Amino acid sequence: MLIVYQLAHSFLKVGFFGFGGGFAMIPLMQRMVVHQNNWLSASQFAAAIALGQVTPGPVAISATFIGYKVAGLTGAVVATVAIFTPSLLVMYLIEKFYLKVREKEITQAVLHGILPVVVVLMLQAAISLGRPTVHSFWQILVIVMVAALAITRKVSYGLLVAGSTAVGALMSFWL
Repeated sequence: MLIVYQLAHSFLKVGFFGFGGGFAMIPLMQRMVVHQNNWLSASQFAAAIALGQVTPGPVAISATFIGYKVAGLTGAVVATVAIFTPSLLVMYLIEKFYLKVREKEITQAVLHGILPVVVVLMLQAAISLGRPTVHSFWQILVIVMVAALAITRKVSYGLLVAGSTAVGALMSFWL
């Protein structure tokens, strides 16, 4: 039962302090799951995040997978409820109060201050998830090309994923 409490505590913290959406939660979740509690390896954590991306839901749904790996069905339920509870509470409060204060200067200043932090957290998440999965120079080239196409040419993400998959398949046969 201690492990279930630890899951609830950990994912409540992720839910409360993971400002900026799912991708901003990744570094905090990784620190707790991989480094502090040793519940998953870095590659298992990357797989959990990938599974969260495949499902039609937010990154936070990865908590369900992690909870299941750690403590079975009970762990999955506890981790899921714990990670979503803070967001639900915040959304409730926003619905009640934000409409009244959204045009105020202080509200705009807070939002402008948070945005750069969210960008950095997302970049750090991408680097920490990518580091254990990149094993060759051609993969680095694909990352750079995909980033350049996504940013400068606004190429569809689906096309980028399909193209990267094709390059990976070709390189695995060629090398």
